[in-house]
Amino acid sequence: MISEEERKSMLRAHSIGPTMIRYLEEIGIERLADLRGADAEEIAMRIDIALGRRHINSLGVAALRNLIDLADSEAG
Repeated sequence: MISEEERKSMLRAHSIGPTMIRYLEEIGIERLADLRGADAEEIAMRIDIALGRRHINSLGVAALRNLIDLADSEAG
């Protein structure tokens, strides 16, 4: 489960909202740090598999890239 503090951190990324955070939680991502160095397309595919259908479009992938960039920038 994603903590309230982690939710607030994730929501700072452009185009990330509560629904995307719920999707991330569904695939086992619980911390912003879990996304460091991740591939947005792969995360989108994992979400699609968890949902049982193609759902994440190019805007969703871009939002995931923003979130990964935020995670990477906070790594240092």
